[in-house]
Amino acid sequence: MCGIAGSTDGSQGLLEIFAGRLRHRGPDSCGVWQEEGAGLAHTRLAIIDLTPGGHQPMLSPDGRYVITFNGEIYNFGELRAELEAKGETFASSSDTEVLLKLLAREGESGLVKLAGMFAFGLWDRKERSLLLARDRLGIKPLVYASLPDGGLAFASEIRALSVHPGIDLSIDPAALSEYLACLYVPAPRTIHRGIRKLPPGHLLVWRDGQTEIRPYWRPAYTGGRATSLAEAVEELTPLVRRAVVDCMVSDVPLGCFLSGGIDSSVIAAFMAEEARRAGGPPLRTFTMTFQEAAYDERDAAKRVSAHIGSRHTELPASPRLADLLDDMVDGFGEPFGNPTALLIHDLSRKAREHVTVALVGDGGDEVFAGYPRYRGGLLAQKYRQLPPWLRRAMIEPAAKRLPESSAGRHSLRRLREFALAAGLDDAQMYAAWVEYFDPAERAELLGLPALPSRPIAEAYAASPSANPLDAMQQTDLLTFLPGNLLAYGDAMSMRHALELRLPLIDHRVVESMGRLDPALRFRGGMKSLLKGIARKLLPQEIVDRPKRGFNPPMGVWLKGDLGPLLAERLTPTAMAEVGIAWSPVSRLLEEYRRGGRDHALKIWALLVLDAWRTRSA
Repeated sequence: MCGIAGSTDGSQGLLEIFAGRLRHRGPDSCGVWQEEGAGLAHTRLAIIDLTPGGHQPMLSPDGRYVITFNGEIYNFGELRAELEAKGETFASSSDTEVLLKLLAREGESGLVKLAGMFAFGLWDRKERSLLLARDRLGIKPLVYASLPDGGLAFASEIRALSVHPGIDLSIDPAALSEYLACLYVPAPRTIHRGIRKLPPGHLLVWRDGQTEIRPYWRPAYTGGRATSLAEAVEELTPLVRRAVVDCMVSDVPLGCFLSGGIDSSVIAAFMAEEARRAGGPPLRTFTMTFQEAAYDERDAAKRVSAHIGSRHTELPASPRLADLLDDMVDGFGEPFGNPTALLIHDLSRKAREHVTVALVGDGGDEVFAGYPRYRGGLLAQKYRQLPPWLRRAMIEPAAKRLPESSAGRHSLRRLREFALAAGLDDAQMYAAWVEYFDPAERAELLGLPALPSRPIAEAYAASPSANPLDAMQQTDLLTFLPGNLLAYGDAMSMRHALELRLPLIDHRVVESMGRLDPALRFRGGMKSLLKGIARKLLPQEIVDRPKRGFNPPMGVWLKGDLGPLLAERLTPTAMAEVGIAWSPVSRLLEEYRRGGRDHALKIWALLVLDAWRTRSA
């Protein structure tokens, strides 16, 4: 896991500044390669091949290609054997060298052979061209910018790229609107007009001032393959086990984040099984604990740890996590409103004292259909069969009066949101459930003459399947997963040079799930297939334990310790500087103080926006 950057006009000094701003991602070594018209930078977190043989930027033996690479290629051993059979020889045991020689032989067509997480820049010195690529699901970040002279610059992080003097750093109004909708800025935009994210599963080719961007892979939840639940579980079990074992390849200490939920518990069980098979030390597992009982999962994690025989460590959440706000914003380089990022920041810092690599269960909900809103999307098809007068005259007015909790209990809020949106078409309904500030609210906040678009509705409408479950999962795999969960996982763990690996979104698992009939994916309820795998590994009470998200008690914090911070930072002047009208913000704060509506995440998103403003000034 590393930091990468480069530019077609990169001077030695600029490349060194890039590397300096990425040093937290790779504290083990730093490298810069430069020639007239091109330069690459790299900061290394040594995970596989700890010798200088893995140093980057790395040149091909003939000197034609230079690569700077971030990530891990899990099947590099198989690819190496394939290349050796074709006459290639290797000077190191690193996956970087395997990737470099694969690309030198096969070019961009070699991308489809990769299993893993990656972002890289490959400079072709003969053709004077640059190839950028990002892994299929978007685990590793990559941002780029067109330069005034027709050139291109790229980096792992916005904060590094933003030091280039030729990039427009003014606020992109469309990105600001999307941030208010999603609490993150979806690809391809960033908050800056001049910087863009390369979308997951895409490549970029730059040559002679021309840039071409195209996909090489997309998730396809269009399944029609019907089989029995038992047969599907039998087919998926070895795929998931293989994904976990592949993620355990490491030359440094490795562990697992264990919440006690089904995703991380399945991963931990397979890891413990593999550790015993290999005759190694017991698996290290880590759980974050909270003083607030509604958020604490230590007891469930202990039961899993005892069952699988891991060496378990509890890491108490820091008492004032919001004090990490400014450093969190630096990690993203743009506003990011999901406060779970604070938890990952704190957990990563503490776990890094014990391990350098940690496997996590992120992505299990998207891949295995684990969100309550998926059940809602299916129920909505039946709800719409009720007489319209009944919905409009009785159900919806009653739903509007339902109170909301700020203490972590979401059932009434979900019921209210379901009743008010289920009568819309599927795309608008799903957007209403997962977006935060709706179009009317954003138009008022931003002073827009017309209602802005709903980014989630647009993604939903582009789904290749008309089946609601297909479309919901496809939408989340393209938006919520990379833009939210994977974004905070990478940004916060890499603040502490900790590598996170995510076996449940191995593309081979995703493709297999996407081929299955949606009725089978949800047979028996949420995550029926993953639960089928879990029953082979874990006690029944763990498998059937109710879902609990990994979220901080933001509502409690805002009405407690964060009260003074709100008064200090959410002011008419501060909001005006980022283009936000004060009147709707004032009304939002007043409604929240009176109770009845849980605006905690909306308020936190505005607070983060001000923190970004002050950090980027």
